[in-house]
Amino acid sequence: LDLAPYLEIYAAAVAGEPVARSAFDLYLTGEDLTYVKESCSREDTEHPFFLHIAPERAEDLQQGRRRGFNSHPVDFFSNGGALFDGKCVMRVALPDYPVAAVRTGQSAGGENLWSASFRLDPEPYRAIHRAAASTEPVARSVFDVHLADGALIYVKESCEQADTEARFFLHVVPQSADDLPEERYEYGFNGLDFDFFARGAWFDGKCAARVALPDYPVASVRTGQHVSGVREIWEAEFAVGGGAPQ
Repeated sequence: LDLAPYLEIYAAAVAGEPVARSAFDLYLTGEDLTYVKESCSREDTEHPFFLHIAPERAEDLQQGRRRGFNSHPVDFFSNGGALFDGKCVMRVALPDYPVAAVRTGQSAGGENLWSASFRLDPEPYRAIHRAAASTEPVARSVFDVHLADGALIYVKESCEQADTEARFFLHVVPQSADDLPEERYEYGFNGLDFDFFARGAWFDGKCAARVALPDYPVASVRTGQHVSGVREIWEAEFAVGGGAPQ
């Protein structure tokens, strides 16, 4: 194995700041995503890697990807990975469509061993955070929730990327039951659950996400994070502006 290309990949990556830190540090180098682990063994590469890409444009979603991301399988060695000098380095080319956000990690037995997510351009979320911080939240919990311009703004001032890993649930109760999709009549609310990395960004030790509410009049919202089939991590419920649904 010619290690010269991997030494170049490593040097180019660590010359900058990582966009995310976890079991592997992640760097953006040109059009590529580079994984680096400074103290690494072959065992660290054996479990499958996952790479979820949230595109900027809805038309770039793979068919049926309602959760807002495309899945790209990654194998450490066939995707340009190498072990040398006690380090692991892997370079993965990002798709050729415009990318909004990335979530990646490793899994085993259906459980994530580690994961990290980041926005390619977090600057808009810095602006969202600044605007939200100047208003009073409509709910306070692990995340503060603000209501602004027909959207919910989720803010956490002292935030780790681990705080964003659990899926968010968002239950929206309309003022009129007629606005519910037919399949949601029996539940009485519309389910708009989301993954943080597809709606938010981690930056400067803070987290901010923005989720637009439906264009019909909303009576109330219940939201939070949960581990599917296990437990809720936190939840908050509040009225939006219409009282009880009709």
